[in-house]
Amino acid sequence: MSTAFLPARAKLCIASLDKPTLQVRAQYNPKELQIDKQIQWEDHKSRNNQSKNRQDKSEQSDLEFIQGPPRSMSIELLFDGYEVGESVEPDVIALEELALVQAPEAPASQQEKRRPHHCIITWGASRGGMRPFLCVIESLAVKYTMWDHGGMPVRATCTVKVKEAQKMRGSQKPPKDYDEERRDPRWERGSPPLSRNMTPERYMQELDARRERLGKLNK
Repeated sequence: MSTAFLPARAKLCIASLDKPTLQVRAQYNPKELQIDKQIQWEDHKSRNNQSKNRQDKSEQSDLEFIQGPPRSMSIELLFDGYEVGESVEPDVIALEELALVQAPEAPASQQEKRRPHHCIITWGASRGGMRPFLCVIESLAVKYTMWDHGGMPVRATCTVKVKEAQKMRGSQKPPKDYDEERRDPRWERGSPPLSRNMTPERYMQELDARRERLGKLNK
């Protein structure tokens, strides 16, 4: 197992604030998280050349603040079902759904549905855990690295890049209190995890149903 991923009781979780039952919980926590914040400044000299009505240069600051763009974060998640013979597709599909427009054909009166999900990233309980990060997904890269004999993907690394978004029209307010134990998406998404304990027919039916739903969202 790669040392870049650490097992722990409290797991990082990415959940939708538009559809709270849609969640993805890390199987192995990332070793580190980097949150970037850029502050935009502009040299006064360039601005002085554009205006004749500037005050005396001796009274100006060297730099002028322009804006502070939202923070961004990149997360790498490993999903591994090789040892138990389970597909990693359910978690990959859930991440893809979080990044897709919820209802592309929604009427103009429901603009909040014509965008991807407003998300919240948590790690641990509301008290003592990482501060929640409200965001939208900017990009998702999935790298499959192992399959079983039948072609079922059993290992994948997903890189999720997100941008901070405190408010989005139509999304629900994040919960004030939560704990890591109840935030397991394998049960809260409304479908049990796909398992080889199912009959082959049942397994394929469940997987095909999830792929079909994702395909509709991609149209």
